[in-house]
Amino acid sequence: MSHHAGDDVYGRLARARAKLTPKMVDLAAFIGAHHVQAAFMTTRELAQAARVSRATVTRFPKVLGYRGFDEFRAALQDRVSFDLSAVEHVRMLPAGDESALARLRRTIALDIESLQSLAHTIAERDLDRFIAALLDAERIAIVGVRFTSPLAWHFWYSLRKVRPNTDVFTHADSWRFDDLRLMSEGAVIVVITSARYATELVSLAAYAVRLGHRVLAITDSPLSPILPYAEVALFARSPRLDVVGSLAAPAALIDCVVAQVAVRLGDRALSRLEALEESAAAATAFVRPADA
Repeated sequence: MSHHAGDDVYGRLARARAKLTPKMVDLAAFIGAHHVQAAFMTTRELAQAARVSRATVTRFPKVLGYRGFDEFRAALQDRVSFDLSAVEHVRMLPAGDESALARLRRTIALDIESLQSLAHTIAERDLDRFIAALLDAERIAIVGVRFTSPLAWHFWYSLRKVRPNTDVFTHADSWRFDDLRLMSEGAVIVVITSARYATELVSLAAYAVRLGHRVLAITDSPLSPILPYAEVALFARSPRLDVVGSLAAPAALIDCVVAQVAVRLGDRALSRLEALEESAAAATAFVRPADA
């Protein structure tokens, strides 16, 4: 899967500039000057702020090659997430007298939005290819650093319950380069990353490809620098500004993938789960109802 910087919203805008009407030029100028605010406006709000008609706002994305306003706004949000630092993210959070409960409800609403977006935009063919690669792999390494390290750990913990030879990397230091080098050629490396993208993770993925390993990705945007190295990429995005962002959509995607792998493995997965239940009982790992 290839990635071209010119495919982002600004690249498309530059290529389409000659086709823009005078009012669309005004709209483009407003978006260029206020892209953070514009990324989270409705068509009505954007039209009012840019002093153009709502019809102009509606037609504008199609001139850029987007299917509609929602797709254009999502692309603009991707670019904002790519560009902003953590400090700038915090400065963009709603301030004032918002209560903790109101903030919680808004956060939940945004998570619901991101989950619904995942359900409607996931490419089924890519999802099937991703799962097939995990089923075929002799060895798998799940990699996530910084913000995505909890996702990598969750993926590894769940997947190792139903299939063997599964590792997790939550750091991309020189030891992990050693680990990749010592793996047999053709291992599957699953990279989980989102904006802001960790350079060490991109370097690790590039090295994995050079060694002949297969790289799969769970990421958030067509701007993701991991895409040139990924054989298959699944997109799970959270279109929001926050201190660090939400893990809801990628976590749901991971749960789906693991469940589907377990179903496809059938008795092999069940046998492994039964063995783990026996070891848990031997270690009295969990509180039983009679002990509570």
